[in-house]
Amino acid sequence: MKPRDEDDMRFAARLVMDGYIDQELMQSVLKTQADLLEKGKEVTIPQICIKKGWLSKREALFLLKPENPPANLIPNYVIESCLGSGGMSQVYRAKSETLGKIVALKVLKPHLARSETALKRFKREAELLMTFEDANIVKGYALEEADGLFAFAMELVPGSELLELIDAHGPMAEDAALYVILQIARALTCMYGHGVVHRDIKPGNILITPDNTIKLCDLGLASAEGEEDAEGLTVGTVEYIAPEQALDANQADVRSDIYALGVTLYHLVVGVTPFSGDNEQEIMGKRFFESLSSSNLAHLSPHMHYFVQKMMATDKEIRYQAPNELIEDIEEQIRGKKTLNQNPLSASQGDLELGRPFSAGEKKKESRAPVSSKRRSGSRGRKRRR
Repeated sequence: MKPRDEDDMRFAARLVMDGYIDQELMQSVLKTQADLLEKGKEVTIPQICIKKGWLSKREALFLLKPENPPANLIPNYVIESCLGSGGMSQVYRAKSETLGKIVALKVLKPHLARSETALKRFKREAELLMTFEDANIVKGYALEEADGLFAFAMELVPGSELLELIDAHGPMAEDAALYVILQIARALTCMYGHGVVHRDIKPGNILITPDNTIKLCDLGLASAEGEEDAEGLTVGTVEYIAPEQALDANQADVRSDIYALGVTLYHLVVGVTPFSGDNEQEIMGKRFFESLSSSNLAHLSPHMHYFVQKMMATDKEIRYQAPNELIEDIEEQIRGKKTLNQNPLSASQGDLELGRPFSAGEKKKESRAPVSSKRRSGSRGRKRRR
């Protein structure tokens, strides 16, 4: 049996692949459709699924065309365009009629709303983004539920992912890289103050605005420090996670985030991640049994070399124990050595003039919203969500 048209075919395939119904039951649905068509009754697979109670009408509308759903899919929002797609969700540019502003609207895929763990993480991310008040963390506005669909509205951030900047322009100058790291360390200080671990720090989860504000996004894997993750052995993106987090997500603490930030710093100034391979096992093996390549670090200044080595120490007791320690160390090195660029740096702690990732005359990339839910592959990172 085949669906009656391409829309039905795509819808049927999505239902089976996402685990709503199995292939045998789908064949039964197709037979029902064929029988009704023979009797002159036009009926679609979404209509059959809605009548059977397998899907709500809004869920069916979302699944029909996730890249271009109805503008009123979520009440009180007008969807304008799709900004990003990933394994967990779709992100849209939308007008919030309640807030009277344009927002990024993140919609959880319906089959994941049926997973207690996935739904809990989605709600946790929304709640955390609404809780944090920090210039370096994307702001959350509201968590919504409509006929089985879950969504949350967050700040629409113009600019680019840090990963896009590296891909387009290669390694950063050291002072530009530290400009980024300092702002993310401040975001981690805010999270640390609330007892929260991000667990997925990487360039793909860092946004850069045209005015050089750095914002951390995608808190889908965040957890309270010490909280037990009942389902998981490993969560995070393999190229960036700390050794203890790779072994057991429950061992992750703020020092694990500092390790991942160290890998991010390495990526910024070297242009590649420190450990790579054809699969997760190979990457993990290199992380546990190989040291950082001295040849890749040879061009770095002594204090940059020190930051990378200390942040990425295998033993977490050797790393910075809190983000404020990292911030203080970087600022001290800048004021003391002044070797990051040829211009004198301010001696004032509140006015450190590091190089910005974007220069004043550089062409800015098209404005984008947080794309924190995109699934990455290859050099962009293998994310594990067990």
